[in-house]
Amino acid sequence: MPVIVFFTVIAAVGLGVFAAYAAVFSILHAFGRPSQPESARPRLVLVPTQNHASGD
Repeated sequence: MPVIVFFTVIAAVGLGVFAAYAAVFSILHAFGRPSQPESARPRLVLVPTQNHASGD
């Protein structure tokens, strides 16, 4: 009986560590830097669509 409990605890802890590793890796992959070099992608530039008069 103690052997079964021991292996069950080891398996549960191992599965938890693996799940945490997979979650962190997935988050870093989703929000990390893109693999393309910066020059290969077009740069996004904010362009004003209207000219507002300032003051008078």
